Amino acid sequence: MSDSDFSRDTFPWLRSGFDLEGYVGALAAWLVGILMGIIWAPLFWIGFIAAVIILLATRTAQRTPPEAEGVIVAPSDGMIVSISGAVPPDELRLDGAGWTRIRVSVGPTKTNGIYAPMDGAIDHVIRETGDPAAFAAMKPDRAGLTVAYVALESGARSVGMRYATGGLGPRLEIDKEAGDAVRLGRGIGTLRLGGWYDLYVPADVEIIPVAGQTLIGSETVLGRFGGAMSDLFDDQMRTDTRPAPDPEPVPEPDPEPEVEEAELVIDEDDEETLKELAGEEPVPDKEDEDVSEMFARLRKEARKMQDED
Repeated sequence: MSDSDFSRDTFPWLRSGFDLEGYVGALAAWLVGILMGIIWAPLFWIGFIAAVIILLATRTAQRTPPEAEGVIVAPSDGMIVSISGAVPPDELRLDGAGWTRIRVSVGPTKTNGIYAPMDGAIDHVIRETGDPAAFAAMKPDRAGLTVAYVALESGARSVGMRYATGGLGPRLEIDKEAGDAVRLGRGIGTLRLGGWYDLYVPADVEIIPVAGQTLIGSETVLGRFGGAMSDLFDDQMRTDTRPAPDPEPVPEPDPEPEVEEAELVIDEDDEETLKELAGEEPVPDKEDEDVSEMFARLRKEARKMQDED
C-alpha cells in the first residue's frame, strides 16, 4: 500500500502539466501570432492554433504504478480498439505464434508519456522515420508513419510494442537503448499528438480490460504473468489489509479443590473430658470396675440404710 496521502492537497486531481519546451514553444507561437495579426488580423489565429498544438504535444502527467510483481500495465493512455491473437512483426523478434495483440488508439489530447509495461530490460529498439506528408495517423498501418519497435525481456518473460504516429515533426521518441534496465511504469519515451500502439503479450496472459475501455498509462493493469488475476487481487488484499493478530488465549482458572466435610470423630477420652467441662460426673465403666470395690460400696450403702431406720 502506498504511504502517500493527497488529502491535504488543494487540487489532488491536478497531477498533469506541460514540458518546459511546451511553455516556451507555445509562448513563441503566440507572439508570432500577435505580430502576424498586426499585419492582418486573421493571421493571429495561425499563431494561436500553433500554440495550442504545441501545448497538447507537450502535455505530461504524474503516474503511480501498481506495487505488484509480474504484472503488465498499459504503456500509454488511450482506448482499446481490439484484442486478438496475432503474429508479432519480425522487428520485435518474439519467438513463437502464441501471442495476444492489444491494439490501442491514442488521441491527440492524451498525455505524451510512454511507460515500461513490465519490469526488465530493453532487448532492442528499432526506429523508422516517417514522411512529413503523413501528418495524421488515421490508420495504424498507413504508409509514411513514424514507427518505433521496442522489445522488453526479463528472464523467460517478454513483451513487444509497436508505436506509430504522424511523420511530421518530432512526434515519437524512445529515450532508452538496448540493455537499459527499466522498472514497471517508469517513463521510457514520448508520443506526441497521439497515434497508435500495439502491445504483444504471451497468449497465456489473462487480459482484464475489453475493447472500448480507456487505459491510463503506467497505472491500468492489463494482465499478469504466470497466474490468474484472482491471485493478484488476493495479493493486493494481503498488502492493503493487514490481518488483526490472533488474540492471546486467556488461561482458564484452576478449578477450586473440593473440600470434603471432615467427619467429627470423638473418642471416649474426649467424650469424658467434655462431660467434665459440662459439670457431669463421669460414669465409671462397669467392666473396668474392680469386684472388691463393688462389694465395699454395696456394704457401705447397706449400713447407711440401717442407720436411717
